[in-house]
Amino acid sequence: MIPYLINVTIPLIKNSGSMMRVLVILGLFVLALFADVGYNGKSIILSVPSPSGTITTPEMNISVLSHPIYKTQGIAILPIDYYAAIGDTNLTWIAPGKTSQISLHVEEAIYPTETLSVDPAKVTPPSEALEQIERERVQAKEIYARFTPIRYWDKAFIKPLESNITSEYGSKRTYNETLKSYHGGVDFRARTPIPIQATNNGIVVLAEDRYYSGGTIIIDHGEGIYSCYFHLSRYDVKVGDYVKQGDTIALSGDTGRITGPHLHFGFMVHGIQTDPLDLIEKINTLFR
Repeated sequence: MIPYLINVTIPLIKNSGSMMRVLVILGLFVLALFADVGYNGKSIILSVPSPSGTITTPEMNISVLSHPIYKTQGIAILPIDYYAAIGDTNLTWIAPGKTSQISLHVEEAIYPTETLSVDPAKVTPPSEALEQIERERVQAKEIYARFTPIRYWDKAFIKPLESNITSEYGSKRTYNETLKSYHGGVDFRARTPIPIQATNNGIVVLAEDRYYSGGTIIIDHGEGIYSCYFHLSRYDVKVGDYVKQGDTIALSGDTGRITGPHLHFGFMVHGIQTDPLDLIEKINTLFR
């Protein structure tokens, strides 16, 4: 975040017949305007002078959190929707005795395209699967909407496994030449079952088989951050378990809507999908 305009009062003071220019900082009379740049599908971390208040956007209010190292400073993690309008938008930081405007410019990210062939039933589901799909959609929406006011993550995040990436976040996908969507996570190669690690500390809030994502685990890291692990072949945790960063939580597999064995790894922040590796890099810079 770059401060680009600060209005201050600079009075002239006479002392013993001479003129002295004194800079006076008047807390509540100072309005700081900030500018930031983000990309659709990515997240930005806004920095503010104190860990209080909220950032208001046209779509939501986001709580300001304490910086993980500098506790007197504040941060707000702002996910930008994949389909967000390109251009300028105005945000506001509202804290006790303070109101500051933030100008956010959203630019279009460049994402690759993919054409995939999968089980036709995973593109046009049979009627008997529709109830399950809707139930799982509602359940996921309710999970991601919960804001846990506890920070479980207390260190830099890690990848769930070390392997080649076979599909990037944001890829524009066409399934069986009909269904068009985008890839909401990152796929890691896992031709044989590989142990999957928790990206950071948190509470397991879902561990079950689902229609599209197959074997699925979701971990709540607190403060609106959830990590997701799809297409698993085995669970090593259950709902309610507290896991630590690096704990083995499952084995990779080939369940759900897939073209082959792999791990799909995703992040949901304040109910919005965001590039997980991009956000991990940005959060981890806070610890450096």
